[in-house]
This record gives sequence, C-alpha cells and structure tokens, in this order.
Amino acid sequence: MKFFNLLNFFFKRKVNSFVDNQSFQDTASDYFGVIQFQHQNFKSWKEFHAKILSNVKSAKGQGAKFILFPAGMNIELYTSDEGTLSDGQISKAADEVLKIFCAVASSENVYIAYADLVRGQRVFHMIGNTGKEMKGKIFEIYGSIVSFMDEDIPDDVKVVLNPLLLKKWTGDYESFGHAWLFSQQKYVYSLESYIVGDHFIGQSGIYSPIEATESMSGIIKQAQSKILEEILVSHLDFNLIDEIRMKKDLKSYARLLNK
Repeated sequence: MKFFNLLNFFFKRKVNSFVDNQSFQDTASDYFGVIQFQHQNFKSWKEFHAKILSNVKSAKGQGAKFILFPAGMNIELYTSDEGTLSDGQISKAADEVLKIFCAVASSENVYIAYADLVRGQRVFHMIGNTGKEMKGKIFEIYGSIVSFMDEDIPDDVKVVLNPLLLKKWTGDYESFGHAWLFSQQKYVYSLESYIVGDHFIGQSGIYSPIEATESMSGIIKQAQSKILEEILVSHLDFNLIDEIRMKKDLKSYARLLNK
C-alpha cells in the first residue's frame, strides 16, 4: 500500500509541474539533458547518425553538456524483429550505434549515455566528451558522480540514469515515475528517458528529492507527451542536494505522505 500511496502523491503533485520554476541555481552546477526519442526504424546508419546529431545539437543549444538517450537505441537499426536476427547481426547493429554516439560526442564535446536492448537485457554505455567509451558503473562527470540506476549505489552519487523502453500496453503506474521514486529514496537527481511512438510509450523526466523543487513535486522537468519526441534540459544544483542530504531520513516516507 505504501508504494501506491507514493504514486498517488506523485500524480497529485504533477499538476502544473511539467517545468518546475527552480530558483536554486549555482555556478558550480551544470546542465543535463534527456532525449525522449521518436522510434523510426532507420533505413540507413547515415540517417540514424544525422538524427542523433540533430538531437544532441538541440539539447546542447539549450545548454546541455550531458545527454541521456533511452534504452533500445540499437533496435533503431534492426532490419526485422530481434528474434529473426543472428547474434552477429545484433552485435553489428550495437557496434554501429556505439560508433555513431562516440562520433557525435566527440564532435559536439558532450557526454552521452544510452543503453542497447539485447535479448531483453539492457547494456549500458557511457561516452566521454572526447568520443571514448567509459568503462565501469560509476563516473565522474564535470565534478559530479553519475551512475546508472542501481539499488546499491555509493553515497557520493548525485545523478542516476534510467534509460528505458516499454511497450504501449504497459500500465500508467509502470510507464513513468521509476526515477522519481528513486530520487525520493536516495536523495539524488535522476534522469529517465524513453523511446516513444509506434508501439512504444513512456514519459521522460528529470527529477529530484521533493525538497529541491519549489512546488515540492520532485519534478524538475517532465515530457508533456507519452508518444511524441521531446528534449528536456535542466540546470542541476549539487550544493542544494548536499544541503538536503544533511537533513535526510532514509527510513521514513512521512515527508511525502503528510504533504
């Protein structure tokens, strides 16, 4: 019941909070972007490269230095359903996607994170602004510690990433909000990105502990559509997270349920 109470709180706080008017900005912070990517099944690697470059340029134009794409980027280059593809064909598509993201990260001087979806499992990728893939689970980016979403993250992580892909028939309770809940549990910023359109659905967002937003919603920015492409970019204040963590109580959800 506690989980559904939290979800009810989440829905109530969504009103007028697609863009939370934050005043907690600091020069030590940076801008992070999320791409809600429109599913297309590209006819060529060249077309896919052009699309990724366009998305990155748009996010960068809004100030983003770090950009999260969804899970399942590799399926955009599949010629048919995964079940009909050989392991070699799947590997080739994943390799080409990685090359494209590395080239764009290098040319645009940004960090890019995304995930392939292989046989139902996510394969995470973090690419540095020099165009080289960064190995490991924890990354230092612009002075902040970033990790893909995991229940066992170190205490110094301040941004968690959740690239996702869901089928259209997934219920509303499952189609968004994983990262929002994680932000409340771990007192971190979280970024969540989906592929949308055709038979995919999702609602991407940038979230924080409720105390980091003026409306106490925990929603910094959230896509207005579950089926259309959107680009979300936000300035994250890591000094504020440090202040909130000094007062946190990880054993209690009272701050959520009693609002």
